[in-house]
Amino acid sequence: MTAENAPATGAADGPGSGIGPTNRPDLVAGLLATALGVAVVLHVRTFPGLPDGQPGPALFPGLVGGLLVLFGLVLAVRSAVRRREDAAGAQDVPPDSTPRSRLNALAVLGYIVAYLLLADLLGFALTTAPLLFLLMWLLGVRPWVAALSAVATTVLVVLMFQQLLLVPLPTGPLGV
Repeated sequence: MTAENAPATGAADGPGSGIGPTNRPDLVAGLLATALGVAVVLHVRTFPGLPDGQPGPALFPGLVGGLLVLFGLVLAVRSAVRRREDAAGAQDVPPDSTPRSRLNALAVLGYIVAYLLLADLLGFALTTAPLLFLLMWLLGVRPWVAALSAVATTVLVVLMFQQLLLVPLPTGPLGV
């Protein structure tokens, strides 16, 4: 039987094919996300509250922490369910681990590191718009769409946080 006419059920899959009973990366990522989310939720409980029940500085970090817990648990549970299905003989879909997908993941991490290093120096707007453009462009978005989206997103976040929620964002040398 050649590879072209092998059954689609995975009969030709070997130990190095990426298909099999191990979903350890998803399980570990899910548990790490859950632990990080719990740590964030516990930490933001120490933030001061605002009078009259207005949302305080803990609102958004608390939401992010809660979402990390929720989605981390979903990922871990799905991984555990897949492990049981694999053990019962069901086949798993191979993960997308092409060089391009690895580069995209590194680009997202690079964006986060670059923002942390540049935001206080250049300010929110001068850091966010170019970094968003570069990230979207690298992820395959057309340059003009990436540029419009980056500017629109930056303006929307500035208006929402600074004007509506009165949350200060880092200002740079131009005051933006």
